[in-house]
Amino acid sequence: MDPLLAFLGAIILVSLLIPKLGPFLSLVISAFVFGLLTDMSQHLTGYVATGLGRIFSSLAIVVFCGAVIAEYLRRTGAIERIVADLLSVTGRGLMVSGVAGYLVSIPVMCSITAYMILEPVVSCLGRQTDGASRRSLFMTACCSVISFNLIYPSPLMVSLCSSLDVSPYQSLARAVPISLILFALAYALMRRLPAEEAMPAECLVPGIGRARAWAPLLLPMLLIMLGAWREEVALLGSPSISLLLGALLCLALAPDVLQDLIHVASRRSGVILLDLCGAGAFGYVVAQSDLGQEIYSLGRFLPLLVLPFLISSVLQLAQGSRVVTAVVAVQILANYPLDGVTLALIISSGAFMFSYISDPYFWLIKKSTGASMAETAKGYTLPLSILGLACYVLAAISSVL
Repeated sequence: MDPLLAFLGAIILVSLLIPKLGPFLSLVISAFVFGLLTDMSQHLTGYVATGLGRIFSSLAIVVFCGAVIAEYLRRTGAIERIVADLLSVTGRGLMVSGVAGYLVSIPVMCSITAYMILEPVVSCLGRQTDGASRRSLFMTACCSVISFNLIYPSPLMVSLCSSLDVSPYQSLARAVPISLILFALAYALMRRLPAEEAMPAECLVPGIGRARAWAPLLLPMLLIMLGAWREEVALLGSPSISLLLGALLCLALAPDVLQDLIHVASRRSGVILLDLCGAGAFGYVVAQSDLGQEIYSLGRFLPLLVLPFLISSVLQLAQGSRVVTAVVAVQILANYPLDGVTLALIISSGAFMFSYISDPYFWLIKKSTGASMAETAKGYTLPLSILGLACYVLAAISSVL
């Protein structure tokens, strides 16, 4: 069968299976279906195993350590301390909601996990400061996606950078300014949403001291930045080492709940890793076909910067997972004639787009805010898509500059 038709069929199959079987099984089944339709039967099992193994080897330590840090922040009350400190600096609840989502999403390695541990605090903070609990949660969600989609070492950016041979320094130098512009845009968009009258609420009761709260959050970020700029300490700046040190620091600071942290992190990271490995299997099988060449031929009349954005956006709409979007898109676009940083940023831009009913984050936000479908689309889907378009434009401009 023609690879493009087989790919469209596989994507439709993924979107139909995910609600019933979850991402891992859906992606693995679709990988086998695509391989059989494109006559890969002889090597198909090996391709699937290779795709699974590549993702696990690159992200297993990163995801597990991020889960340890996330559980530490939640279990010890560190998240309340962090939000309280941010509020004392800015005095603006909506701004703090966004900053918290942006910052926490980076070391915990998952925008959804960041939202889940911040949701009780941000919800109460919104009622306390401006009466807009729902608006604050939308802000947290959107800003957690900004850093997850753009800031190394998120699993999305690690996957893109390793596949495109982009260094952490190159990625951060271009992505950080873009992410800050997107943050400002998100703040402007969220301020347009309605707010109710503020109500008294007592929600920021820090459980631990400032140093114990901030150290596990800042240590991995500082090591990564240091390793990106100084080659002699590049090992410490690798995502696996920096996050491992951050996780070990969490365990050292909370010895009374050490076993609980490891147990919860193992369970949570296992689910995340299975989903990511499923994406790796599907993406690698797709990459072994002639799909990339066929897409290039179909898109040869489009501007060079447009095709990667379209592919990434369609993938995001079809199955909802941003990491799956990145992993599959970068495999399809192997050897695409763009520099690695620009291609990574454009693929990331597409991962903002059309986050609606196929996106598990959409349903989590809808449930936690008590919003209707239309309200969730207005407060989450639409702003994210606007941020994606802005990210695409900024990536294109930065590629010229």
